[in-house]
Amino acid sequence: MSEELLGTILLTDEDDNEIEFDVMDKFPYKGMNYYILLPVDYDADDVEFVILREDTVDGETALMGIDDVETLDAVFDEYKRRQQIE
Repeated sequence: MSEELLGTILLTDEDDNEIEFDVMDKFPYKGMNYYILLPVDYDADDVEFVILREDTVDGETALMGIDDVETLDAVFDEYKRRQQIE
C-alpha cells in the first residue's frame, strides 16, 4: 500500500477552526475530482478519513463535503483500490 502524501492543506470548519490535513490522494471519479484527507493530528485508534469533492463556487475552486453515502462509499472504495495498485 502506498503511503506517499501529496502535501498538506489547511481548511476552516464551520466554527472557524483551522484544521491541517495530509492529502492522502486526489483523483478523478465519474467526472469530478475528489480529495482523501487525514487530519495531521489524528488519533491512531480512531482514524477517520475526510473525503471532499472539488467544485467551482463563484469562479473559485472550493472543496465541498459530500452528503450522498453511496458516493462516499464508492469514492473511498476507489481510493482503497488505487492504494493497492500503486
